[in-house]
Order: sequence, then C-alpha cells, then structure tokens
Amino acid sequence: MKVMKKLSPVVLFSLLAGSVIAQRLDRHNVLLFSLSQKTDSTWQTGAARFLTAFNSKGYNNQPAFFGPNEIYLTAQTPDDTTQTDIWLLDLGSLTRTRVTATTATSEYSPTLMPGGKRFSAVRVEEDGAQRLWSFPVDRSDNGRPEFPRLFNVGYHCWLRDTLAAFFIVGEGTDPHLLQLVGTKTQKPQRIASNIGRCLLRTGGGSLAFIQKATEQTWFLKTYDLKKQNSDIVVKMPIGSEDFAILPDGAYLASLGAKLFQYHPRRDADWKEVADLTKYGVKSISRLTASKEGKLAIVVQ
Repeated sequence: MKVMKKLSPVVLFSLLAGSVIAQRLDRHNVLLFSLSQKTDSTWQTGAARFLTAFNSKGYNNQPAFFGPNEIYLTAQTPDDTTQTDIWLLDLGSLTRTRVTATTATSEYSPTLMPGGKRFSAVRVEEDGAQRLWSFPVDRSDNGRPEFPRLFNVGYHCWLRDTLAAFFIVGEGTDPHLLQLVGTKTQKPQRIASNIGRCLLRTGGGSLAFIQKATEQTWFLKTYDLKKQNSDIVVKMPIGSEDFAILPDGAYLASLGAKLFQYHPRRDADWKEVADLTKYGVKSISRLTASKEGKLAIVVQ
C-alpha cells in the first residue's frame, strides 16, 4: 500500500508568483511558508512554496507536521470520486508517498501519536461508521481501530499517550460534542458542546478549542486537564474556527486571505500580521505550524 515517486524541486516546490463521499470534493491546495519573529515578537511569513502541484486540481487538506521535513495530508485525486487517502510529502528528499491506498474506505486528519511510532486518522468505514484508526509510521501493518466503540468521530487530538480529545459529530439536530476518552477505559467524558473542528494541545498540556456561543460569537478556550475546567482565551474573529499555536505560545488565526496573531500574555486582541493576497490567496481554511518555524495553510 505504498507508492512513492521522485519529483523534481520545480514540480513539487514551485515558488508562488503572485462520511464516504461519492462525489468530487471541493478543490483545495496546500501552501508552505517559513515563519520568523521580529523584534517586537510579531511573526511574519516568507519563502512561499506550493506543495500540492502533484494534485493541484484535486482535494488536499488537513496538513500535519510529523517532523521538520515531513507533512502528512488528506488527498483525493481528480480520477477518484469515492474516497480520500493519506499522503506523505518529504520536504527534504522531495518525494511523495501514498501512505494509504484503500478503495472502500476514506481516511482523514492524519495525526502523529505520542511516541512517534504510529499515527492516527479518522476512517470512514465501508458501512459509513467514522472511527479513529492508528497506523504504523513505517507502514508495517494495515492499521487497527484505536477506540473500537467510539463512533461519529469527526476530528481528534492526542493529549498524552493514553488520552485523546474528540470532536463527535452530532446526529440530526444534536450539537457537535467535545469529549475526552482514555485508551484504557474507553469511557467518554463530555467537556463542551457546539464546538469548532480545531483541537490542539498547548505547550503546557491543556486542550485548546473553539466554542460557538452564538452564530457569530465564537471563543477560543483552553481546558485544563488537572483542574478540569475551561477558560476563555479570546474571542475569535467572526467566522474563524481554525487556529495554529506558534513556537512561543502565540495563536495564529485566519480570516479571508489575512493572518492574525494573539498572545495571551502580550496582546489585548488579535492583530493582523500578514496579507497573503499577493500570493494569489483568496481564502484560508486551515493552518498548522511546526515547532521549527514552518506554516502550512490550506487555500481554495
């Protein structure tokens, strides 16, 4: 289930100039930027690169850094209208690897697990069930359900090797739920409802997430595992539910083609730090940052 093809730097990294779904997913692409911090602690972007030239007319989403030069993402190619797979882009060797090549299931949201030997992904199974599976990074087996009795998994985040946070998709008119589940007891603990899709572990070990109080009022919150309570960090820009955590603990969010930064100890509110329209970007949907100072964004 492994496919690798060597690409030229021009093809893979051309510099920028300016449920099972039986249908074509919307076209998305992934861009890579370097991050550097100015003397006033503001983060700035540079060295823009286009990562998904191999699938520029397809669906590319949910990028995740597994190392300084490894990005895993979800992709659907133009010749496939029934499922998605997980791909690996190696920024050092300039290669790409199709990590999963399933014909009857779809995989989403690749996430490196604690310990670094396995990664997890949401799998939409043949009967439509959405469960969290894990796979070995060395691709030595075909994976296994990590939480066999937990269904309707939309997104997830590992908080430690025995504990994960889940976005559970609400059925019918039920709201989406935030639940914590341990690998040993497999018993869900409800934390919040009406949440956004982005779940991240902070540098201090808390869980960061979005809670939607009203249609236009969304809050970035953190949940402290020891105190078992949630605190509001800041109100999100209207319509923004995705965020990244930068190496110094600042949060980065997007609105349209612009990036905004907020640091709980330094800033009173979000401040604009980049406008990516000069790269041809119209709308940013998802974003993720590495501890080494790289930023991957998903654009339409």
